[in-house]
Amino acid sequence: MEAASARMAARDRFGVMGDPGPSQLQRYIQQACSPENFEPNLALNLEISDLINSKKGNAPREAAVAIVNYINHRNPNVSLLALNLLDICVKNCGYPFHLQISTKEFLNELVRRFPERPPIRATRVQQKILEAIEEWRGTICLTSRYKEDLGFIRDMHRLLSYKGYVFPEVRREDAAVLNPSDNLKSADEMEEEEKAAQSAKLQELIRRGGPEDLQEANRLMKIMAGYDTRQKTDYRAKAAEEVGKVQQKARLLEERLAEFKPGDKMTEGDVYEELASALQSAHPKIQRMCEEESDDHEAVAKLLEINDSIHRTVERYKLMKKGEVDAAAKIAAGTLGTSTGLIPMAMETLLQSRRPLGKLEDLKMIYWAYP
Repeated sequence: MEAASARMAARDRFGVMGDPGPSQLQRYIQQACSPENFEPNLALNLEISDLINSKKGNAPREAAVAIVNYINHRNPNVSLLALNLLDICVKNCGYPFHLQISTKEFLNELVRRFPERPPIRATRVQQKILEAIEEWRGTICLTSRYKEDLGFIRDMHRLLSYKGYVFPEVRREDAAVLNPSDNLKSADEMEEEEKAAQSAKLQELIRRGGPEDLQEANRLMKIMAGYDTRQKTDYRAKAAEEVGKVQQKARLLEERLAEFKPGDKMTEGDVYEELASALQSAHPKIQRMCEEESDDHEAVAKLLEINDSIHRTVERYKLMKKGEVDAAAKIAAGTLGTSTGLIPMAMETLLQSRRPLGKLEDLKMIYWAYP
C-alpha cells in the first residue's frame, strides 16, 4: 500500500493527478491508446503531433506525461500503441518535445517496469523502449543543435547498458528523419525556430525551479529580450550561408553531369539523386524569399538568377537519368559560378528579418501554471 501511494505521489509531481478534467490533447491521446484499437491510428497520431505544435506552451509536457503513463499500462497492446504515438511525436514535434522526453521524470517513468536485472527474454514493450532510447541516443543526442540539453537520455542509456540491457540495432532509414535536414531556411524561419526552442527551454527551467535553473532562466530571458547581445544569432548571415550551400551543391551536380559519359548509369539513392533532391527542395524556398522580400531589387534579381540556374541543372539531371543525353545537352548548363554569386550587402538586405527580436510581447506567453 505504501509503495502504491509513493508511486501515485511521484506521478502527481510529474503532473498527472489533480487535473480538473481531460483537455482536448489528453482526449486525443486517450483515443489513440485505446485498448479497442487493434493497430496504431496514424492519422490521429499525426493530428496529435500537429496539435502539440500548434498549441505550444505546456502541450509538449502534457503530451509526454499522458503518453508515458499509457506506456506503463498493464495491457501490452495499449503500451505498444502509446510507444508508436511517442515515436510519431518525437519525429514531428521537434525540440520542445525532445526536451520533455529528456527529463529525469519522463525517463524514469519510461523504464519504471524494467527489472533491476535484465530478463532472459525482454518483452515486446521493453524491446521497443530500448529501441527508442537507442534511436534517440544515436540521433538527436548527437546531431541536434540543442544536444547539450538532452544529456539525461545519454545517462539513461549508459545506466541500462551497465545493468546488462542490450540495445537493438536501429534501422538507419527509421532514424534518418531525426537528423538535421539540408532544407533551405530563411532568416525569419531560423529566428522563429530558435525563439520557440528558447521559449520551451525557459518554461522547463522555470518549472524545475532550482537555483541553477532559475539563474539559467534569468540569463536566457536577457537573451530573448535583447539585453544580452553577445549571444544573439545573426540570422541574416546564417541565411546567406544556407543559400551559399545550395550554390555549392548546384555547382557540384553540374560538374558531375559534365563528367557523365555514355554508358554511365544513375541509380536510386546515388550522389546525383541526393544533390538533385536537395536542389529541388530549395527551389520553392528561394522563390518564396523573392516573393516575401522584394525591397532590394538587386538581391531579388540575383536570387532569381540562382533559382533559374538550379531549375536548369535539375532538368538536365532528370533527362540524363532517363538516358536522354541529347535532350539534356540542349538545355543550357547551370551557371552558378562567381558571376552569379550574391552581393553580400544585397543578400543582407534581402534576408533581414522584418520583426525586431526581443520585444516584451515576445515574452508574454512564457509564464504558465504547472501542475
